[in-house]
Amino acid sequence: MKYKITLLLSAFVFVYFIVSAQETVVNPNTNITIAAGASLDLSNYNLVLKSDATGDASLIDFGTISYSGGGEAKVERYLTEGQWHLISSPVSNALAGMFLSDYLQNHSENSNGWTDIGADNSPLNVMNGYALWSIDASPTTEVFSGITNSGLLNRSFSQNNEGWNIMGNPYPSAIDWDAVTIPAELNGAIWLFDPSIGANGDYVYYINGGGVANTTSQYIPSGQGFFVRATGGAGTLTFDNDVRAHSSQAFYKDAQTDLLVLKATGNNLTTQTAIRFNPEASALSDRLFDVFRIISDSPDLPMLFTKVGTQPMAINTLPSIEENEIVPMWFRAGTTGKYTITATEMQSFDSETPIYIEEIQSGFIQNMRENPQFTFDYTTGSDKSFLIYFAKPENSNRMEEVKIYSTINGLQVNFPVSEFVNPDFEAQILLFDLTGRKVFELQTTEINNEISFKGNNNIYMVSVISGSDVANTKVFIK
Repeated sequence: MKYKITLLLSAFVFVYFIVSAQETVVNPNTNITIAAGASLDLSNYNLVLKSDATGDASLIDFGTISYSGGGEAKVERYLTEGQWHLISSPVSNALAGMFLSDYLQNHSENSNGWTDIGADNSPLNVMNGYALWSIDASPTTEVFSGITNSGLLNRSFSQNNEGWNIMGNPYPSAIDWDAVTIPAELNGAIWLFDPSIGANGDYVYYINGGGVANTTSQYIPSGQGFFVRATGGAGTLTFDNDVRAHSSQAFYKDAQTDLLVLKATGNNLTTQTAIRFNPEASALSDRLFDVFRIISDSPDLPMLFTKVGTQPMAINTLPSIEENEIVPMWFRAGTTGKYTITATEMQSFDSETPIYIEEIQSGFIQNMRENPQFTFDYTTGSDKSFLIYFAKPENSNRMEEVKIYSTINGLQVNFPVSEFVNPDFEAQILLFDLTGRKVFELQTTEINNEISFKGNNNIYMVSVISGSDVANTKVFIK
Protein backbone atom coordinates (compact mmCIF):
# COMPACT_ATOMS: atom_id res chain seq x y z
CA MET A 1 0.00 0.00 0.00
CA LYS A 2 1.29 3.50 -0.89
CA TYR A 3 0.88 6.52 1.33
CA LYS A 4 2.22 10.07 1.59
CA ILE A 5 4.58 11.23 4.33
CA THR A 6 6.09 14.61 5.11
CA LEU A 7 9.70 14.90 6.32
CA LEU A 8 11.08 18.03 7.97
CA LEU A 9 14.57 18.51 6.55
CA SER A 10 15.25 21.98 7.91
CA ALA A 11 13.42 24.74 9.66
CA PHE A 12 11.99 25.96 6.35
CA VAL A 13 12.00 23.02 3.94
CA PHE A 14 9.31 20.37 3.72
CA VAL A 15 9.65 17.54 1.22
CA TYR A 16 6.84 15.32 0.01
CA PHE A 17 7.48 11.73 -1.01
CA ILE A 18 5.34 8.84 -2.19
CA VAL A 19 6.45 5.87 -0.05
CA SER A 20 5.71 2.19 -0.66
CA ALA A 21 6.93 -0.78 1.30
CA GLN A 22 10.47 -0.50 -0.10
CA GLU A 23 10.75 2.72 -2.11
CA THR A 24 10.63 6.47 -1.61
CA VAL A 25 9.70 7.90 -5.00
CA VAL A 26 10.42 11.48 -6.05
CA ASN A 27 8.50 12.42 -9.19
CA PRO A 28 9.93 14.25 -12.24
CA ASN A 29 10.30 18.04 -11.92
CA THR A 30 10.34 17.75 -8.11
CA ASN A 31 13.27 19.53 -6.42
CA ILE A 32 14.60 18.37 -3.05
CA THR A 33 17.15 20.22 -0.95
CA ILE A 34 18.53 18.77 2.28
CA ALA A 35 19.76 21.76 4.25
CA ALA A 36 23.16 21.92 5.96
CA GLY A 37 22.94 20.26 9.38
CA ALA A 38 19.85 18.26 8.40
CA SER A 39 19.74 14.58 7.53
CA LEU A 40 17.55 12.18 5.63
CA ASP A 41 17.53 8.61 6.99
CA LEU A 42 15.83 6.28 4.55
CA SER A 43 16.37 3.21 6.74
CA ASN A 44 15.91 0.25 4.38
CA TYR A 45 14.08 2.25 1.69
CA ASN A 46 15.39 2.90 -1.80
CA LEU A 47 15.32 6.54 -2.91
CA VAL A 48 13.98 6.68 -6.48
CA LEU A 49 14.54 9.90 -8.47
CA LYS A 50 12.19 9.66 -11.45
CA SER A 51 12.85 10.86 -15.01
CA ASP A 52 10.54 11.06 -18.01
CA ALA A 53 10.01 13.11 -21.17
CA THR A 54 8.91 16.13 -19.09
CA GLY A 55 12.00 16.34 -16.87
CA ASP A 56 13.89 14.86 -13.93
CA ALA A 57 13.68 14.73 -10.16
CA SER A 58 16.50 16.76 -8.59
CA LEU A 59 18.31 16.17 -5.27
CA ILE A 60 20.80 18.51 -3.57
CA ASP A 61 22.20 17.39 -0.23
CA PHE A 62 24.05 20.00 1.80
CA GLY A 63 23.20 17.78 4.78
CA THR A 64 23.51 13.97 4.87
CA ILE A 65 21.64 10.99 3.45
CA SER A 66 21.81 7.78 5.44
CA TYR A 67 20.93 4.33 4.09
CA SER A 68 21.18 2.65 7.49
CA GLY A 69 19.24 -0.46 6.50
CA GLY A 70 21.02 -1.14 3.21
CA GLY A 71 18.89 0.95 0.85
CA GLU A 72 20.28 2.75 -2.17
CA ALA A 73 19.48 5.51 -4.63
CA LYS A 74 17.93 4.74 -8.00
CA VAL A 75 18.47 7.71 -10.30
CA GLU A 76 16.55 7.42 -13.55
CA ARG A 77 17.63 8.78 -16.95
CA TYR A 78 14.98 8.99 -19.69
CA LEU A 79 16.43 8.39 -23.18
CA THR A 80 14.90 8.49 -26.65
CA GLU A 81 15.34 5.55 -28.97
CA GLY A 82 17.49 5.32 -32.09
CA GLN A 83 19.82 8.19 -31.13
CA TRP A 84 23.19 8.75 -29.48
CA HIS A 85 23.19 10.38 -26.05
CA LEU A 86 26.05 11.63 -23.88
CA ILE A 87 25.53 10.30 -20.35
CA SER A 88 27.23 10.35 -16.97
CA SER A 89 26.69 8.41 -13.75
CA PRO A 90 25.19 10.29 -10.75
CA VAL A 91 26.10 7.41 -8.41
CA SER A 92 29.51 6.27 -7.27
CA ASN A 93 29.65 2.60 -8.19
CA ALA A 94 27.84 2.08 -11.50
CA LEU A 95 29.14 -0.49 -13.99
CA ALA A 96 28.89 -0.69 -17.78
CA GLY A 97 26.81 -3.86 -17.42
CA MET A 98 23.75 -1.78 -16.54
CA PHE A 99 23.53 -1.07 -20.30
CA LEU A 100 23.46 -4.73 -21.28
CA SER A 101 23.01 -5.15 -25.06
CA ASP A 102 23.21 -1.38 -25.67
CA TYR A 103 26.16 0.36 -27.35
CA LEU A 104 28.36 2.18 -24.83
CA GLN A 105 31.48 4.09 -25.89
CA ASN A 106 34.28 6.06 -24.30
CA HIS A 107 36.06 9.02 -25.92
CA SER A 108 39.84 9.41 -26.02
CA GLU A 109 41.40 12.87 -26.20
CA ASN A 110 44.64 11.30 -27.45
CA SER A 111 43.02 9.90 -30.60
CA ASN A 112 39.97 12.20 -30.66
CA GLY A 113 37.96 9.04 -31.32
CA TRP A 114 35.45 6.65 -29.74
CA THR A 115 35.96 3.04 -28.61
CA ASP A 116 33.37 0.46 -27.51
CA ILE A 117 33.21 -0.64 -23.88
CA GLY A 118 32.71 -4.41 -23.97
CA ALA A 119 33.29 -5.56 -20.39
CA ASP A 120 30.20 -5.53 -18.16
CA ASN A 121 32.38 -4.95 -15.08
CA SER A 122 33.97 -1.77 -16.46
CA PRO A 123 33.31 1.04 -13.97
CA LEU A 124 31.49 4.18 -15.08
CA ASN A 125 34.00 6.61 -13.62
CA VAL A 126 32.70 9.60 -11.69
CA MET A 127 32.76 12.86 -13.76
CA ASN A 128 33.38 10.89 -16.96
CA GLY A 129 31.01 11.17 -19.91
CA TYR A 130 30.08 8.30 -22.22
CA ALA A 131 28.18 7.88 -25.49
CA LEU A 132 25.17 5.55 -25.32
CA TRP A 133 22.92 4.14 -28.06
CA SER A 134 19.88 2.26 -26.81
CA ILE A 135 18.75 -0.64 -29.01
CA ASP A 136 15.17 -0.41 -27.71
CA ALA A 137 12.47 0.38 -30.26
CA SER A 138 10.86 3.00 -28.01
CA PRO A 139 12.01 5.51 -25.37
CA THR A 140 13.60 3.83 -22.38
CA THR A 141 14.44 4.76 -18.79
CA GLU A 142 17.82 3.64 -17.51
CA VAL A 143 18.39 3.38 -13.75
CA PHE A 144 21.69 4.22 -12.00
CA SER A 145 21.66 2.30 -8.69
CA GLY A 146 24.02 3.07 -5.81
CA ILE A 147 25.01 5.92 -3.52
CA THR A 148 24.53 9.41 -4.99
CA ASN A 149 27.68 11.46 -5.53
CA SER A 150 28.24 14.52 -3.36
CA GLY A 151 31.00 16.84 -2.26
CA LEU A 152 34.33 17.74 -3.85
CA LEU A 153 35.01 15.84 -7.09
CA ASN A 154 37.57 16.33 -9.85
CA ARG A 155 38.75 14.91 -13.15
CA SER A 156 41.89 15.58 -15.16
CA PHE A 157 41.94 16.72 -18.78
CA SER A 158 44.67 16.73 -21.43
CA GLN A 159 45.76 18.36 -24.66
CA ASN A 160 47.71 15.68 -26.49
CA ASN A 161 45.59 16.00 -29.63
CA GLU A 162 42.95 18.69 -30.26
CA GLY A 163 42.09 19.01 -26.58
CA TRP A 164 38.54 17.59 -26.67
CA ASN A 165 37.79 15.95 -23.30
CA ILE A 166 34.47 14.39 -22.37
CA MET A 167 33.26 15.15 -18.84
CA GLY A 168 30.09 14.29 -16.96
CA ASN A 169 27.79 15.84 -14.38
CA PRO A 170 28.36 13.55 -11.36
CA TYR A 171 25.44 14.79 -9.22
CA PRO A 172 21.72 13.91 -9.03
CA SER A 173 20.95 17.55 -9.83
CA ALA A 174 21.96 20.03 -12.51
CA ILE A 175 25.28 21.91 -12.49
CA ASP A 176 25.41 25.67 -12.96
CA TRP A 177 28.43 26.13 -15.25
CA ASP A 178 28.62 29.81 -14.29
CA ALA A 179 29.40 28.68 -10.72
CA VAL A 180 32.34 26.51 -11.84
CA THR A 181 35.90 27.84 -11.59
CA ILE A 182 37.35 27.43 -15.09
CA PRO A 183 40.99 26.24 -15.01
CA ALA A 184 43.46 28.44 -16.86
CA GLU A 185 44.23 25.59 -19.28
CA LEU A 186 40.58 25.17 -20.33
CA ASN A 187 38.35 27.02 -22.78
CA GLY A 188 35.40 28.53 -20.93
CA ALA A 189 32.69 26.87 -23.05
CA ILE A 190 30.75 23.61 -22.73
CA TRP A 191 29.37 21.52 -25.61
CA LEU A 192 26.32 19.27 -25.12
CA PHE A 193 25.05 16.85 -27.76
CA ASP A 194 21.41 17.26 -28.76
CA PRO A 195 20.27 14.16 -30.70
CA SER A 196 17.00 15.83 -31.75
CA ILE A 197 18.70 18.31 -34.13
CA GLY A 198 18.88 17.07 -37.70
CA ALA A 199 19.24 13.49 -38.83
CA ASN A 200 22.27 12.68 -36.66
CA GLY A 201 22.18 15.37 -33.95
CA ASP A 202 24.28 18.47 -33.33
CA TYR A 203 26.25 20.08 -30.53
CA VAL A 204 24.79 23.02 -28.61
CA TYR A 205 27.08 25.27 -26.62
CA TYR A 206 27.30 27.80 -23.81
CA ILE A 207 29.87 30.31 -22.57
CA ASN A 208 29.42 32.75 -19.71
CA GLY A 209 28.42 36.14 -21.10
CA GLY A 210 27.46 34.75 -24.50
CA GLY A 211 23.79 35.71 -24.14
CA VAL A 212 21.75 34.99 -27.27
CA ALA A 213 24.93 33.88 -29.04
CA ASN A 214 24.63 30.68 -26.96
CA THR A 215 22.44 27.79 -28.05
CA THR A 216 21.88 26.30 -24.59
CA SER A 217 21.91 27.53 -20.98
CA GLN A 218 24.52 27.24 -18.25
CA TYR A 219 22.66 24.33 -16.61
CA ILE A 220 24.06 20.85 -17.28
CA PRO A 221 21.38 18.25 -16.44
CA SER A 222 21.90 15.36 -14.08
CA GLY A 223 23.28 12.31 -15.86
CA GLN A 224 24.53 14.46 -18.76
CA GLY A 225 27.89 14.03 -20.46
CA PHE A 226 29.48 17.06 -22.12
CA PHE A 227 32.66 18.18 -23.85
CA VAL A 228 35.23 20.74 -22.74
CA ARG A 229 38.30 21.75 -24.70
CA ALA A 230 41.81 22.14 -23.33
CA THR A 231 43.57 25.04 -25.02
CA GLY A 232 46.52 25.59 -22.66
CA GLY A 233 47.75 22.12 -21.75
CA ALA A 234 46.72 19.54 -19.16
CA GLY A 235 44.87 20.36 -15.96
CA THR A 236 42.11 19.39 -13.54
CA LEU A 237 38.44 20.35 -13.51
CA THR A 238 36.92 20.48 -10.03
CA PHE A 239 33.30 20.50 -8.87
CA ASP A 240 31.96 20.99 -5.36
CA ASN A 241 28.51 21.17 -3.80
CA ASP A 242 28.22 24.89 -4.52
CA VAL A 243 28.01 24.33 -8.29
CA ARG A 244 24.81 22.29 -8.00
CA ALA A 245 21.44 23.80 -8.90
CA HIS A 246 17.83 22.91 -9.42
CA SER A 247 17.60 23.87 -13.08
CA SER A 248 13.92 24.79 -13.40
CA GLN A 249 14.91 28.46 -13.31
CA ALA A 250 14.27 30.47 -16.48
CA PHE A 251 17.26 31.06 -18.73
CA TYR A 252 17.87 34.79 -18.74
CA LYS A 253 19.64 36.09 -21.83
CA ASP A 254 22.41 38.57 -21.17
CA ALA A 255 22.09 42.04 -22.65
CA GLN A 256 24.78 42.42 -25.29
CA THR A 257 26.23 45.27 -27.31
CA ASP A 258 27.84 44.85 -30.74
CA LEU A 259 26.59 41.29 -31.22
CA LEU A 260 25.45 39.92 -34.59
CA VAL A 261 23.72 36.53 -34.64
CA LEU A 262 23.40 34.92 -38.08
CA LYS A 263 20.92 32.06 -38.41
CA ALA A 264 21.09 29.53 -41.24
CA THR A 265 17.77 27.93 -42.19
CA GLY A 266 17.01 25.07 -44.56
CA ASN A 267 15.40 21.62 -44.54
CA ASN A 268 13.14 22.87 -41.71
CA LEU A 269 16.21 23.28 -39.48
CA THR A 270 17.95 26.37 -38.12
CA THR A 271 21.42 26.75 -36.60
CA GLN A 272 23.43 29.87 -35.86
CA THR A 273 26.80 31.52 -35.54
CA ALA A 274 27.69 34.80 -33.86
CA ILE A 275 30.18 37.64 -34.30
CA ARG A 276 30.65 40.02 -31.40
CA PHE A 277 33.06 42.73 -30.32
CA ASN A 278 34.67 43.18 -26.92
CA PRO A 279 37.75 45.34 -26.22
CA GLU A 280 39.05 42.69 -23.80
CA ALA A 281 39.18 40.08 -26.58
CA SER A 282 41.85 39.53 -29.22
CA ALA A 283 41.70 38.53 -32.88
CA LEU A 284 43.00 35.10 -31.84
CA SER A 285 41.12 32.40 -29.94
CA ASP A 286 40.24 33.65 -26.44
CA ARG A 287 39.33 30.92 -23.98
CA LEU A 288 36.74 33.00 -22.08
CA PHE A 289 35.17 34.72 -25.11
CA ASP A 290 35.19 32.31 -28.08
CA VAL A 291 33.35 29.06 -28.75
CA PHE A 292 34.60 26.53 -31.31
CA ARG A 293 32.12 24.99 -33.75
CA ILE A 294 31.92 21.19 -33.67
CA ILE A 295 30.94 20.23 -37.22
CA SER A 296 27.94 17.89 -37.25
CA ASP A 297 27.63 14.95 -39.64
CA SER A 298 23.86 15.44 -40.01
CA PRO A 299 23.42 15.73 -43.80
CA ASP A 300 20.32 17.93 -43.51
CA LEU A 301 21.83 20.44 -41.08
CA PRO A 302 22.74 23.93 -42.40
CA MET A 303 25.87 25.27 -40.69
CA LEU A 304 27.41 28.75 -40.61
CA PHE A 305 30.79 29.47 -39.06
CA THR A 306 33.62 31.95 -39.04
CA LYS A 307 37.22 30.90 -38.45
CA VAL A 308 40.18 31.67 -36.22
CA GLY A 309 43.07 30.30 -38.24
CA THR A 310 41.71 27.01 -39.52
CA GLN A 311 39.37 26.48 -36.56
CA PRO A 312 35.60 26.82 -37.24
CA MET A 313 33.97 29.14 -34.70
CA ALA A 314 30.42 29.19 -33.33
CA ILE A 315 31.02 32.43 -31.38
CA ASN A 316 33.84 34.63 -32.63
CA THR A 317 34.67 37.56 -30.35
CA LEU A 318 36.87 40.28 -31.84
CA PRO A 319 38.42 43.34 -30.16
CA SER A 320 36.83 46.15 -32.21
CA ILE A 321 34.82 46.89 -35.32
CA GLU A 322 37.46 49.31 -36.61
CA GLU A 323 40.05 46.51 -36.84
CA ASN A 324 37.59 43.95 -38.20
CA GLU A 325 35.26 45.75 -40.58
CA ILE A 326 35.13 42.68 -42.85
CA VAL A 327 34.71 39.19 -41.33
CA PRO A 328 34.81 36.08 -43.58
CA MET A 329 32.10 33.48 -43.00
CA TRP A 330 31.42 30.00 -44.44
CA PHE A 331 28.34 27.87 -45.03
CA ARG A 332 28.20 24.08 -45.22
CA ALA A 333 25.40 21.53 -45.61
CA GLY A 334 25.13 17.94 -46.76
CA THR A 335 22.04 18.57 -48.86
CA THR A 336 21.77 20.60 -52.07
CA GLY A 337 19.01 23.19 -51.97
CA LYS A 338 17.91 26.72 -51.13
CA TYR A 339 18.94 28.20 -47.78
CA THR A 340 18.42 31.48 -45.96
CA ILE A 341 20.72 33.49 -43.69
CA THR A 342 18.89 35.78 -41.25
CA ALA A 343 20.68 38.52 -39.31
CA THR A 344 19.40 39.20 -35.77
CA GLU A 345 20.45 41.36 -32.80
CA MET A 346 21.46 44.21 -35.15
CA GLN A 347 19.83 46.63 -32.71
CA SER A 348 22.77 45.97 -30.36
CA PHE A 349 25.03 48.04 -32.67
CA ASP A 350 25.09 51.78 -33.04
CA SER A 351 22.39 52.69 -35.56
CA GLU A 352 25.06 54.23 -37.82
CA THR A 353 27.02 50.96 -38.11
CA PRO A 354 26.40 49.42 -41.57
CA ILE A 355 25.88 45.65 -41.79
CA TYR A 356 26.17 44.01 -45.21
CA ILE A 357 26.60 40.46 -46.48
CA GLU A 358 28.42 39.52 -49.68
CA GLU A 359 28.20 36.17 -51.43
CA ILE A 360 31.76 35.77 -52.74
CA GLN A 361 30.93 33.49 -55.66
CA SER A 362 28.43 35.87 -57.27
CA GLY A 363 29.65 39.18 -55.86
CA PHE A 364 26.11 39.83 -54.67
CA ILE A 365 26.01 42.32 -51.76
CA GLN A 366 22.98 42.97 -49.57
CA ASN A 367 22.32 45.55 -46.88
CA MET A 368 21.15 43.42 -43.95
CA ARG A 369 19.66 46.40 -42.14
CA GLU A 370 17.30 46.95 -45.06
CA ASN A 371 16.61 43.26 -45.62
CA PRO A 372 17.85 40.91 -42.86
CA GLN A 373 17.13 37.75 -44.87
CA PHE A 374 19.53 36.57 -47.57
CA THR A 375 18.44 33.55 -49.65
CA PHE A 376 20.83 31.58 -51.83
CA ASP A 377 21.28 28.29 -53.66
CA TYR A 378 23.83 25.77 -52.40
CA THR A 379 25.36 22.70 -54.02
CA THR A 380 27.10 20.17 -51.81
CA GLY A 381 30.78 19.43 -52.22
CA SER A 382 32.43 22.60 -50.96
CA ASP A 383 31.85 25.41 -48.49
CA LYS A 384 30.18 28.58 -49.74
CA SER A 385 32.06 31.75 -48.77
CA PHE A 386 30.60 35.03 -47.54
CA LEU A 387 31.87 38.33 -46.21
CA ILE A 388 30.14 40.20 -43.39
CA TYR A 389 30.76 43.95 -43.58
CA PHE A 390 30.54 46.28 -40.60
CA ALA A 391 31.32 49.18 -42.91
CA LYS A 392 29.86 50.28 -46.23
CA PRO A 393 31.41 48.23 -49.07
CA GLU A 394 33.74 50.22 -51.30
CA ASN A 395 32.13 52.08 -54.21
CA SER A 396 28.65 51.43 -52.82
CA ASN A 397 27.74 55.16 -53.16
CA ARG A 398 27.66 54.76 -56.94
CA MET A 399 24.76 52.33 -56.76
CA GLU A 400 22.81 54.54 -54.38
CA GLU A 401 22.10 56.76 -57.40
CA VAL A 402 20.25 53.97 -59.23
CA LYS A 403 16.52 54.73 -59.51
CA ILE A 404 14.30 51.66 -59.03
CA TYR A 405 10.52 51.99 -59.07
CA SER A 406 7.37 50.27 -60.29
CA THR A 407 5.39 51.46 -63.32
CA ILE A 408 2.03 50.64 -64.82
CA ASN A 409 3.74 48.06 -67.02
CA GLY A 410 6.06 46.57 -64.41
CA LEU A 411 9.44 47.94 -63.34
CA GLN A 412 11.80 50.81 -64.22
CA VAL A 413 15.53 50.74 -63.46
CA ASN A 414 17.56 53.85 -64.39
CA PHE A 415 21.29 54.13 -63.83
CA PRO A 416 23.04 57.48 -63.17
CA VAL A 417 23.79 59.58 -66.25
CA SER A 418 27.51 59.36 -65.47
CA GLU A 419 27.47 55.77 -66.76
CA PHE A 420 27.12 57.15 -70.31
CA VAL A 421 30.87 57.82 -70.27
CA ASN A 422 31.72 54.37 -68.86
CA PRO A 423 32.64 52.12 -71.84
CA ASP A 424 32.62 48.99 -69.63
CA PHE A 425 29.22 49.62 -68.09
CA GLU A 426 27.18 46.43 -67.65
CA ALA A 427 24.63 45.49 -65.03
CA GLN A 428 22.43 42.63 -63.91
CA ILE A 429 18.83 43.15 -62.74
CA LEU A 430 17.21 40.42 -60.65
CA LEU A 431 13.73 40.09 -59.11
CA PHE A 432 12.96 37.83 -56.15
CA ASP A 433 9.62 37.09 -54.58
CA LEU A 434 9.28 37.20 -50.79
CA THR A 435 10.15 33.49 -50.50
CA GLY A 436 13.57 34.25 -52.06
CA ARG A 437 12.70 32.62 -55.41
CA LYS A 438 14.23 34.35 -58.43
CA VAL A 439 11.45 35.25 -60.87
CA PHE A 440 13.28 37.50 -63.36
CA GLU A 441 16.84 38.19 -64.55
CA LEU A 442 18.19 40.67 -67.13
CA GLN A 443 21.72 41.51 -68.30
CA THR A 444 21.83 45.08 -69.55
CA THR A 445 24.16 47.75 -70.90
CA GLU A 446 21.36 50.31 -71.09
CA ILE A 447 21.17 53.31 -68.78
CA ASN A 448 17.36 53.33 -68.73
CA ASN A 449 15.54 50.00 -68.48
CA GLU A 450 11.79 49.58 -68.75
CA ILE A 451 10.86 46.01 -67.80
CA SER A 452 7.43 44.57 -68.56
CA PHE A 453 6.45 42.35 -65.67
CA LYS A 454 3.10 41.27 -64.25
CA GLY A 455 3.43 41.38 -60.48
CA ASN A 456 -0.10 40.35 -59.51
CA ASN A 457 -0.19 43.02 -56.79
CA ASN A 458 2.78 41.59 -54.88
CA ILE A 459 5.95 42.92 -53.24
CA TYR A 460 9.28 41.96 -54.82
CA MET A 461 12.95 42.36 -53.91
CA VAL A 462 14.95 44.01 -56.70
CA SER A 463 18.71 43.53 -56.78
CA VAL A 464 20.84 45.48 -59.24
CA ILE A 465 24.49 44.41 -59.62
CA SER A 466 27.19 46.26 -61.54
CA GLY A 467 30.72 45.01 -61.00
CA SER A 468 31.19 44.71 -57.25
CA ASP A 469 28.43 47.24 -56.51
CA VAL A 470 24.92 46.25 -55.46
CA ALA A 471 21.65 48.09 -54.92
CA ASN A 472 18.67 46.41 -53.25
CA THR A 473 15.14 47.62 -52.69
CA LYS A 474 11.57 46.38 -52.34
CA VAL A 475 8.86 47.40 -54.83
CA PHE A 476 5.14 46.76 -55.17
CA ILE A 477 4.27 45.62 -58.69
CA LYS A 478 0.66 45.42 -59.87
